[in-house]
Amino acid sequence: MFNLHCSQKLLDRLGTKGVVPTESSTNILGNWYAKVIFTKPQVALFVNERTLLPVLMPFAPATNLVERFPHYLFKILLAHGMNQAFIENEINGLDRVNFCKATNRTTIAMLNRYTLDLGFISEMYGGNLFVISMDIANRPSGVLPKSSITPALALQDFAAIGQMH
Repeated sequence: MFNLHCSQKLLDRLGTKGVVPTESSTNILGNWYAKVIFTKPQVALFVNERTLLPVLMPFAPATNLVERFPHYLFKILLAHGMNQAFIENEINGLDRVNFCKATNRTTIAMLNRYTLDLGFISEMYGGNLFVISMDIANRPSGVLPKSSITPALALQDFAAIGQMH
């Protein structure tokens, strides 16, 4: 089970209400944040709260957006060199979703920054959402600890710490 903190526009588009989380996320990376970006075609942006790792994917069809998310996340985690056990544990923790309102201001700010980045670099990569996700993950965030600097490095650091326990 994972908590998906959504923008109000995304909650409206999904036809659900955000609730206050009553349980902690059981997946490895914890909470995810998401919003819809009204480009043509529309894009869904997911950002991990702990690492600020972005995952961009087509928004349509909205009815199965959350069911499609693990597939896109799997490809991103694999491309970042995560081992199979880590990936499987994370994906298995996404079996149920708890829709919540977005509350973490830092993560909301990163959602907005990544939306701007998408506007600037989308044409450069021909709109390839996977490549754009990887590019953004390798850009300094400005809010992560100096040792992590980028979401990609934060993911590596987080995975390394998780493997020790």
